[in-house]
Amino acid sequence: MNARKMMAWVVMAMLVAAAAACGGGGKYASAKSVVNKQIAIMENYADAMEKAGNAQDVAAALNAYAAEQKELVPAMKKVQEQFPELKDQAEPPAELKAEMDKMKAIMGRIISASMKAAQYMQDPAVQEAQKKLAESMSSMK
Repeated sequence: MNARKMMAWVVMAMLVAAAAACGGGGKYASAKSVVNKQIAIMENYADAMEKAGNAQDVAAALNAYAAEQKELVPAMKKVQEQFPELKDQAEPPAELKAEMDKMKAIMGRIISASMKAAQYMQDPAVQEAQKKLAESMSSMK
């Protein structure tokens, strides 16, 4: 998978998480919980990629991200089913502004981190890890 496709999958995952985040406490407490888990997963991935110094580190970061993302998919789907109106909201409620700001900041780190992976695209371990990430992202559909 090339870097553009990988970035497209990462962005798709972030958009799903952002859609899930468009709730607040009370009625949307479960959505807020899921988005906070997504933020933690994204932070872990960005941290690991920023520290990666070779193809093995990049593959390990991608594999961990894929595994964590795949584990969160059922909760993300449940939130989407529970709150279908969240998909079409243009602006999140004010009580989630902090979470959305944090998500946006992490998206920038994810994009930068994904660019770092591009330099190791020819490594078979990185290619396999990116394949796993693509599979985990596609399971969100």
